Amino acid sequence: MNAPAARATARKARIPVFSSLVLTLVALVAVFLIFPLAATVWRTIGEAPAGVDQVAASLRSGALVRVLMNTAIVVLGGAFIATIIGSLLAFINERTDGTLGAAGELLPLAPMIVPPIAGVIGWAILLDPNVGLGNTLLRNLLGTVGLPVESGPFNIYTPAGLMLVTGLYLVPYVYLVVAAALRGLDSSLEEASRVSGARPIRTMLLVTLPAVRPAIAAGSLVAIIAGIGLFSVPIVLGTAARVDVLSVHIYRMFEQFPPQTAAGLLLSAAMVAIVQSLLLAQRWLVPPERNAVTGGRGGRSGRIRLGRLRIPAKLMAVSYLVLTSVLPVIGLIIVSLQPFWTPNIRFSQFSLANYKFVLFENGPTSRAFVTSFSLGAATATVAVLIAAIVMLQSRQQKGASRRIGDVILSLPATLPHTVIGIAFLITFTPPPFQFYGTLTILFLAYLAMALPFAARAASSAASGIGFDLAEASRIAGAGPARTFRRVLLPLSAPGLVAGWIIVFIHTAGEVTASSLLGGARNPVIGRVMTELWVFGSFPQLAAMSIVVTLVTSVGVAIMLSFSRYSSRTT
Repeated sequence: MNAPAARATARKARIPVFSSLVLTLVALVAVFLIFPLAATVWRTIGEAPAGVDQVAASLRSGALVRVLMNTAIVVLGGAFIATIIGSLLAFINERTDGTLGAAGELLPLAPMIVPPIAGVIGWAILLDPNVGLGNTLLRNLLGTVGLPVESGPFNIYTPAGLMLVTGLYLVPYVYLVVAAALRGLDSSLEEASRVSGARPIRTMLLVTLPAVRPAIAAGSLVAIIAGIGLFSVPIVLGTAARVDVLSVHIYRMFEQFPPQTAAGLLLSAAMVAIVQSLLLAQRWLVPPERNAVTGGRGGRSGRIRLGRLRIPAKLMAVSYLVLTSVLPVIGLIIVSLQPFWTPNIRFSQFSLANYKFVLFENGPTSRAFVTSFSLGAATATVAVLIAAIVMLQSRQQKGASRRIGDVILSLPATLPHTVIGIAFLITFTPPPFQFYGTLTILFLAYLAMALPFAARAASSAASGIGFDLAEASRIAGAGPARTFRRVLLPLSAPGLVAGWIIVFIHTAGEVTASSLLGGARNPVIGRVMTELWVFGSFPQLAAMSIVVTLVTSVGVAIMLSFSRYSSRTT
């Protein structure tokens, strides 16, 4: 056999080897994700009779009814607030000359700049009815004009306060969906409205927003889905307000002694059923093939001129960023520098003692930083590597096989984090695993929750690589493995680095699974921060929140830099 024929034979032999490795990896990931869910379903069915009795007793006592009503009020109210704010911000940024620039780029990232648990604690520090820094300032201002107020005037520990903060942190979910629809909307209808003399607000209300009504409805459903599984806001504010929602109620069922496992599993199944129904409704509202109004004419030249409304439009975006990022951080910084939480600020008492305590002197908090950041880095590395191999290899495939990996990696995105945490708790706590409180169970749960984020980043990176590059590599004699290593991976590196940072940030500050699966031997940031809040160690909690916020802010800055680099090189 001559040399060219030998090389061709070798290439043919390499193709199935690499492809089979990728298929094996996909199969292992599928088993890893499905096994805990299947084990949980099996146990739920086995304990259904006891669960029905426990749920029925809770219904008769009225406790579960109150929880369900609280959940509906908080989630629906928060989603309504998020829909209004998110849709308006998306319209301003995508269809008008009041574009938000750098602020618009930060809007979807606002919850990442300040992790929700830290932001919520910041709001509690500002608007506590008695010692809140913001309330104290307002009371002093009102007193100077002859309106003395003994407490308040705002109380964050109410259903309204819980609803407002929930809405603020759900805005990015609506914004991303509506902005994507507006970005591809044909601007001819808006131009016709302007020619006929309609003002910008009238054009928005009668032309633009109705054209993307399905996307607005879909964004609302996404916000509702995210709100149902939200844990950090209700565990902090809801606990103090004595307003339990479903996610926290289920968590308490597993944490109390004796645990109400059967009822918790049954309610978790109900939560999954609700979320899946909403996902089906969302897909029905905006199916992938719907593209009736897209015309590709939504560029800057076709933007609506706001005139005098341009400054208020920009202020609206800045106000959102201030409310979700700046004000909570200011409150956290002030309390973190004090020996104890007091509304009477004395600069002479400011010190870095709390930072020294949480970083170096206190064992649980210092170990929590090391554990969470190490787990975050490990999870991000493994998740992005898996997603890169699966998604970039699928770029070389044709037909339905290209979708298999995407579907499997995205599976955890359809489940609330509470349910994922319970599934791993149920599966890996009993013998033969007995992983409760170990780094192993935390890593496995984090990996399951991180795969959808990694898959989106890898898919976005892969979508920017033309099919012709992989084809040219194959024509030049490179096999799939060599094409992946020498062509696809280097070209997708900026997007994968951004995905790594996103996964790291989400994992390092994760609260839901950490509260369910973490233990005293391996403390993690989310669980330790929750415990500090419960025990009233507010200055230490504030210092810990600021450290986490600094780390996530650096990560977001690096991610934005890589995103700009990627856009310049594509």
